[in-house]
Formats: sequence, C-alpha cells, structure tokens
Amino acid sequence: MTESTPPADAPPGTGRLNVATRLGYGLGDFGFVAAWQGAALFLLYFYTDVLHLSPWMAGAIYLAGMVWDAISDPLIAIWTERHAAQRGRYGTIMRWAALPVGLSYLVMFSIPTGGTLLTAAAALLSHLVFRTAYTCASMPYNTLPARLTGDSDERSALSALRVIGAALGGLTVAIATPLLVQAAAEAGEAAGYRLAAVATGALAATILIISSLAIREPRIMRSVSPSANVMRDLRELWRFTVRNGPLQRLLTLMLLATIGFALFTQSQLYFLQHVLQQPALTAPVLAGPALAMIVTAPLWMMLAARTSKRATLMAGLLVAAAGYVLMGFAPAASPGLALLSVAVIGTGSAAIPVMFWSMVPDVIDYGQLQTGLRVEARTFGLTTFVQKCAAGIAALVAGGLLALSGYAPDIAQPSESLGTITALVSWLPAAFMLAMVAVVRGYPVSREHHSEIIEQLGRKRGAE
Repeated sequence: MTESTPPADAPPGTGRLNVATRLGYGLGDFGFVAAWQGAALFLLYFYTDVLHLSPWMAGAIYLAGMVWDAISDPLIAIWTERHAAQRGRYGTIMRWAALPVGLSYLVMFSIPTGGTLLTAAAALLSHLVFRTAYTCASMPYNTLPARLTGDSDERSALSALRVIGAALGGLTVAIATPLLVQAAAEAGEAAGYRLAAVATGALAATILIISSLAIREPRIMRSVSPSANVMRDLRELWRFTVRNGPLQRLLTLMLLATIGFALFTQSQLYFLQHVLQQPALTAPVLAGPALAMIVTAPLWMMLAARTSKRATLMAGLLVAAAGYVLMGFAPAASPGLALLSVAVIGTGSAAIPVMFWSMVPDVIDYGQLQTGLRVEARTFGLTTFVQKCAAGIAALVAGGLLALSGYAPDIAQPSESLGTITALVSWLPAAFMLAMVAVVRGYPVSREHHSEIIEQLGRKRGAE
C-alpha cells in the first residue's frame, strides 16, 4: 500500500492528531528549552563570574551569538523548506541536528580560563556553533504545527503540550544545574558548570531524537523551481510579510516578549545573590515559573477554547505584569514574596507561548489566502530571527546597565547596582508586558475567521 501525497500547497487537514504525535511534539520542547534556558539562565553569569569577563564583553559575546543566530534563521529556514519540499517531511532534519545541539552545549560551558582575548574568542566561537546547531534542529520543529493540522483549537492543544514540555525542560535545567555546580564545589565552579553541561547536553540530544521519531508527520512533496534561489525566497518572504498584518503584530509581540522575559531571566542570579542575598532560594526561584507554567498551560488552552486566543493572551499578559510588579517589592519584604512573584509571573507567562505558537500557523494560512504563497519554515525563521535579535539586545542591555551601575563580581555592590538589578527583574519586564497588551488588542484572526480561511483555501485548491 503506497502512502498518499497531498498536492503542492494544499491547506493542512483538520483531523485530530494521534496521541503519539501530540506527546512527541510536546516532548520536543523539553529538549530545546533545556538547552535554551540553560544558556539564558547561566551563560551570562558563567562569562562574568567564572570566566571573569567584563559585563560589557560578556553581553557583547551573547549579543554576537544571538545576532548570528538571527541572521542564520531565515537562511536555514529556506534550506529547511526546500528539503522538506523535496523529501516530504521536516522531522528528519530535527533528528540529524540533535547530537550537534548536545555536544555544542557542552563545549559552550567548557571554556578554560586564560588570557582575556583568548577566553573571549573561545566563548564567542562556541556560542556561534551552539546557536547554529540549535537553529538547524529548532526550525523544522517550529514549523511542524502548520504541517500537522489546520484546526485552530488543535494547534492550541499542541502549543499547550509544547509549553508543558518546555516548562519541564526549563524546570529540570533550573534545578539540576545549581545542584550539580554545588556537587562539584570542591573542584571549582567551572568544573561544576562543565558537569551540568554534560548532563544537559546529553539529555537534550536524547529527547530531540525521541521526539522526532514519535511525531507522525504527513509526507507532503512539493516541487522546487529550478530558478529558485535565496534572494527569490527572501523576496517572497518579504511580500508575504508586508501583506500580512496579523503576522506583523505577532512579530512585534515576539520582540517585546523576548526582551522583557530575557531581562528577567538573565538577572535572576544577580538578584538572588546581591539584592535578596538569598542564594539558597536559587533553585525554587528559578523553578517557580516553570512549575506554574506546567500547571496553568492547559488552563490557558481551555480558556482560549471558550473565548479567543486574543482575549486569553491579553489576560495572561496582565497577570504576568502583576507578577513582575510584585517582584519589585520583594527586596523590602520577606523572601516569600519573591517566590509568590515568580509563581504569578509563570502563571501569566504560560499564556504567551501557548497562544503565540498556535497563532503563527493561523497567520500562515491567512497569508496564503492573501498572497497565494504558502510560506511555512520561512515564516518561523523570520519569527525566530526577531526572537533571537531581541534576546541578544536584552543581554547587551542587561550587561551594559550592570556595567554603568558599577557592578563587579566578588564585591559589595553599590546601591545603584542593586536598584538596576531590581529594575531588570521587575519594572522593565512589567512595562514590556503592558506594551504587548496594546499590540495584541488589534489582532484580527478569530476562530471563526480562521475557519473561513481554511474553507476558502480548500475551495481555491478544488477549483484548480
């Protein structure tokens, strides 16, 4: 019995996905976020307090890695889309890239200390290699919901499972890394981070391979024009984006969300060490948002099914903003307020990826109706381009503000540094959440609108 192949540019089906595919897709983000969050939480601190690079240099290295990551995203997306068109599937690319992700994560936290320039060069090179491997694996994974189903609520379910997997991955690395660093304390902090990187890299690679094998992806072959080239593909992406207002809103949301959350995550260790002076709270504070996301992600999905993705996202943003504001009062209150704050932040923040990653496939369908082009991987490549540029900007901003405030490791911090660190984990992220509320208010693709889009795409295909 031969496998049927849908015609080129056919809209995705609306049937329900099997359990293995759902769970396999949710599991995938466990591996991705274990590596991503490990870098987000610990890499800047590793550069400044273990390798003893200046905050400015550490922030610049992080920014350079993220800018390279962002530039490579559309290029890797183009290659991914062509490969999937010719071979019919995205999942195999993810499987091939899993091992390089794990190995490069280990190398990134294994930089020996030496001369400043040599150490900085090694840190930069390892960061670039890790980001390239990560993009090669994550680009096909991000694209899969647009291929797996055209049902808007089914996409929300996939996003909720993805967020749960991501939260478990983030929770694991947030708890395990400090514990492993402490376990290797006699050998030094550098040895501890190297041990943690071995465990995280191996786990991430294994999970990504298992996920790629579990997902049952329809095989959709598409022809690639002999005249196709990178510039033509980029021009098509530009035309697709310019005529796609909902996509433009999502790109703005990604920019604001990434900067706000990155300022928070990259400053937590500084906040615990120097402002609260409660290093014992490291594991629970780092784990708090992930635990809250695991519990509340399905609730946001159910709320979206009863209301709309737009209303659900706005509600989550307001809850997250309230959590960040609470964090701003933690230094003057008991440490318990910090734990409560991260729980509220995690609860509200869970709505952001659940809704966002289910909205992106919807706007791909919207753009196909408007332009006649189905731009899948390239759209996700553009989205992650914005995400990674924003993460790099946030790292540079965090490092720069710390440097301007007079921060230096292993000293009693001046009041200016303590105030800056508090702003980075509270007031600034809260402002970004409120700005996102203003952007999402105008998002136009409701459930009913999306159903009409899928019907129109089907009628157009049937008339050809």
